[in-house]
Amino acid sequence: MAREKVAYFFGSLNRGGAETLVLDVLSRHSQLPYDALCIYRNEGTLSERYRNTGAQMIRLPRGKSWLGYIVRLSKVLRKEGVTVIHAQTSLNAILAVVCTWFTRVRAVTTFHGYGYINSPKLLRRLIFKGSDKVVFVSKELKDAYLKRGDFGCKEKCVIVYNGIDFDKFNILATGSNNKRLELCMVGSFGEGRNHLFVCKFLSRLLENGIDFHFTFIGAARDNEMKIYNDCVDYCKEHGLEGYVTFAGLRDDVPELLRGMDAFVYATRHDSFGIAVMEAVAAGLPTFVNDWCVMKELTREGELATLYETDNVDSLYDKFCDFVAHRDDYRTKAKENAILVRELYSIEQHIKTLIQVYAIRSNAD
Repeated sequence: MAREKVAYFFGSLNRGGAETLVLDVLSRHSQLPYDALCIYRNEGTLSERYRNTGAQMIRLPRGKSWLGYIVRLSKVLRKEGVTVIHAQTSLNAILAVVCTWFTRVRAVTTFHGYGYINSPKLLRRLIFKGSDKVVFVSKELKDAYLKRGDFGCKEKCVIVYNGIDFDKFNILATGSNNKRLELCMVGSFGEGRNHLFVCKFLSRLLENGIDFHFTFIGAARDNEMKIYNDCVDYCKEHGLEGYVTFAGLRDDVPELLRGMDAFVYATRHDSFGIAVMEAVAAGLPTFVNDWCVMKELTREGELATLYETDNVDSLYDKFCDFVAHRDDYRTKAKENAILVRELYSIEQHIKTLIQVYAIRSNAD
């Protein structure tokens, strides 16, 4: 049987969760049981790293019209012998599905977030009906979409958890080893996360005499600067300036996590939570609110300490127990690091993808 040839399909190669995930897959392209390539329209911040993987790269700019683009994309798919085109955004999913009308290529679509859940029903129907498989990165995300209509395609819908390249986290956190606690949160400032809630929690620590330093690691998005500014203003108004650092976007997150004592995270509607799983994999005692996806990924709190969403008292009480029993939490965190590396590794992600791509071939 001929090897599958999978084309990962993007609009641009800018930094993002989906783009980083596929980058990690393509970094292992020589070890894959299928041939892999990337088709994209625009360059981006990850372009050089994509090319450095050694995987085949095809830039196909949009041109004057989407219709012309679909024609050219279909020609490329036929010429390259692509058997599966894997789209990571809804727009690209629609383009990929339309291409299947003119080729023998199978389309696979991954939904990474909730952004398309309220889209016109006609477009969601087109993606569900036209895709060979519809992938969701968590059970909660899958259930949320199917509640809005499965269009008779429920059997096509599968869960493929995001994979993390744990080679980047090959050292466990040692902690600060001093009285002052080093704490952090990783994630860009946006409406999907609740940085301001964490600031309120830090104010509670300060009020109660708990010595700490907190680092917010993540960029402030241009279109959501108010969220970042609100956090900065809150810290100034509540005397937290000497206790909080806004570090911005960093490329040395694993090394930063190494010197931390605990990881504190607050989400409003993450669909997976890569930063949380990376913190657990680094062996950090991790605190995250009981958002449904976090309950799912942490096995109902087995891998991290869950606190009640938007409840500072709940987080403070859980954290005080950590302060009183730091050694116990560290021991459990090291055990959690082993388990999370088995559950959410990039290798496990690829194994599941192989099953998704091979389903039709195995059935024929």
